[in-house]
Amino acid sequence: MISGFIAGLILSFVGSMTPTGPIALLVLKYGMRRQNRNALFVAAGAALAESGYALLAYLGITFALSRYRLEAPQLRLISGIILAAFAAAWIIRGHDSKSKSRDREYVGRSFLLGLSIAGLNPTFLVTWAGAVAIARGAGLINGFQDAPAFAVGVLAGPILWFSILLIVLTHPVKSISPERLEKIERALPYILLVLAGIMLAQTLIPMFK
Repeated sequence: MISGFIAGLILSFVGSMTPTGPIALLVLKYGMRRQNRNALFVAAGAALAESGYALLAYLGITFALSRYRLEAPQLRLISGIILAAFAAAWIIRGHDSKSKSRDREYVGRSFLLGLSIAGLNPTFLVTWAGAVAIARGAGLINGFQDAPAFAVGVLAGPILWFSILLIVLTHPVKSISPERLEKIERALPYILLVLAGIMLAQTLIPMFK
């Protein structure tokens, strides 16, 4: 049980260090607004969805994927479309002062946002199937009895990483002018849109060769 928790914690903690993706950008956005509670609720919602994928992978999601023949390029295509739609909605919505004040009040909405973004990302199925296979091969996890502890570790990993990230990032941000913070914040969805475009290009270009 303990080894399963530690394996899940380490895998999800390290996996969350990638400084790209909608969750990382949202956490950064709320961090720059000094809204650490919202940032942590986004991370917690995403971590809950990711732990669900990890549990499915542990219990045999690799078999399910092979049975229904849902290949990795198809999953990347779906994820790219989701990321592009999320970035477009973020750009259209804008960042007016009213929405900022509401964000401070409704941390539950931040949790649901993180949960929906991660929950609608099917690439986690493949990612955690591979991670579980590696952990099993290394002898870190073994048997169905470790599955609940592994899922809890996966849940704790991103929350721990983003808590550390917020502590590190929010201190130097205080010395940046509000105008510059606003420009950085407005650039975040465009960065996400570029990432979605790269993902879609990597999937679609080989199909036309």
